[in-house]
Amino acid sequence: MKIYLARHGQSRWQVQRDDEDWNSPLTDLGQRQAKLLGTWLATHARLDNNSRLEIGCVRTSPLLRAQETAAPLSKALDCPLHTDAYLREADFYVSEHLPFSESPYQAMPIYEPSHIYAAFKQQAQAALYALLHDAETSGQPVLGIAHGGLLSTVLRLATGSDSVSFWLYNTSLNLIEWKRGRWHLVYLNLWDHLPPAWRTF
Repeated sequence: MKIYLARHGQSRWQVQRDDEDWNSPLTDLGQRQAKLLGTWLATHARLDNNSRLEIGCVRTSPLLRAQETAAPLSKALDCPLHTDAYLREADFYVSEHLPFSESPYQAMPIYEPSHIYAAFKQQAQAALYALLHDAETSGQPVLGIAHGGLLSTVLRLATGSDSVSFWLYNTSLNLIEWKRGRWHLVYLNLWDHLPPAWRTF
């Protein structure tokens, strides 16, 4: 089963850093990024020698920046769009709750997730299960549109480690696939649809 994950387009908060507005809309550039991704997906872009990108349905966070990203994608793909509260971003800085080490030569310390991050991991797990259910019932790959903290947490669940951080660019595509009894991280930050000047974090 293939689960595509994409971060929303550039948001106003990313540019203005207004900490009081966690539900900001897309910038003009973010709108263009979303439209380009939709067009690219609709052409069933060739990913490698053997496969083309196919999407059966789109599931998105209820937050405005994700909704504004998902709408042109769903329209371009002519496929169902489902809003899922489990894909909502954390209301805290996730990175502040992850383990760290003083040196790359040292093992990560024994780590017990904070209560707030443990609850967020459960939310991310529920989001992943919903995407898996969509893929299983439709028999097609699915796409989740969400946020850096949420998607990174889903990827940490798939890799089985809280000590890994992922820098996810706006509208970049990431692919995890369940096969042969384990998760495979197939693509990370696929951004072929964006010209270099439009690649933002």
